[in-house]
Amino acid sequence: MTRERQNRPSRTDAPTAATPPSPRTAPDATAVVLAGGESSRFGPGHKALATLDGEPLIRRVVGTLRTVTGRPPIVAVRTAGQHERLTAALPAAWGVRFVGDDPSLSGPLAGVAAAAEAAATPWLFVAGCDMPLLEPHAVAALFERAARRDGDGDHLVSADGDRLASTGGDRSVPPAIVPVSERGHEPLHALYRRSAVRDNAFELAPDDGLGALLDRVDGVEYVGFDALPESVGRSVTNVNTRTELARVAAGCEVRR
Repeated sequence: MTRERQNRPSRTDAPTAATPPSPRTAPDATAVVLAGGESSRFGPGHKALATLDGEPLIRRVVGTLRTVTGRPPIVAVRTAGQHERLTAALPAAWGVRFVGDDPSLSGPLAGVAAAAEAAATPWLFVAGCDMPLLEPHAVAALFERAARRDGDGDHLVSADGDRLASTGGDRSVPPAIVPVSERGHEPLHALYRRSAVRDNAFELAPDDGLGALLDRVDGVEYVGFDALPESVGRSVTNVNTRTELARVAAGCEVRR
């Protein structure tokens, strides 16, 4: 899929232990792993099946997010062949669900829109299949911010978990929570309100991306890297080429 962020310095060290956020701070979220791209820059084969430390990237990403969210992730794919190959790379016991990219959209937005229709939780955490260094603490920090916003004052909520009325607190639930550094936003390491995706994605042009979705909705919470765990810098790392994957494996920086 088209990348909508920049790479970050990274090391190949194992991520910190994937301890789920506590029930008191964890939002009701489903992880969405985007795997529908053609991997044209990576070369032959689907990059989600490339390995780091002997483990396919898709298994590293799904395994981390399954533990952090406490439920099976959704993997969005474009073709039946992708579905078949990625299914074979994941343990059946994990219960991973697959959806097909929405054909009326393109790029990451097509996968996020399809997942929003399939998920039942009010929040979606969106990541790429090519992010082998996802850090549970960096993901959990976004969850904690969402949980604080969800619990801000006494309020009534809709079936999607959105605020209908409030008797306390002065902050409404944001449509998305997105990390941002000096190099730009990280829409593929972000939380999205499922209702915001469902209400707005199909109003966009076929070639629009997640940036257009974020521009369309009001109240997005952009969170600076300095307000998140230091590990967010490695957590957002993605690999687009075999050379970049080799540099991650060697503990080198990955940059465009």
